[in-house]
Amino acid sequence: MPATPVPRPIWLKAISLLAIAGIVVWPALAVLGLLGAIPAQMVLNVGIVTAALAYLAIRRIRQDRAIALGADPDFPDPPDA
Repeated sequence: MPATPVPRPIWLKAISLLAIAGIVVWPALAVLGLLGAIPAQMVLNVGIVTAALAYLAIRRIRQDRAIALGADPDFPDPPDA
């Protein structure tokens, strides 16, 4: 049974788009960092922020899906039995 579509809040859409942009841009920044064109700290900061945004977005989406399916939102994945 597919999950019921859940409307996403604007902040979640924005965070998701920023995470996707970070995932796409980060490899290019890493290469520029290796070449010395940009500081390595900038590459590290972009990677950390991207990972944090992706984590928040994925966690919220999984929680929304669990609520839509009627499961406990604190434990979105039922244990395999």
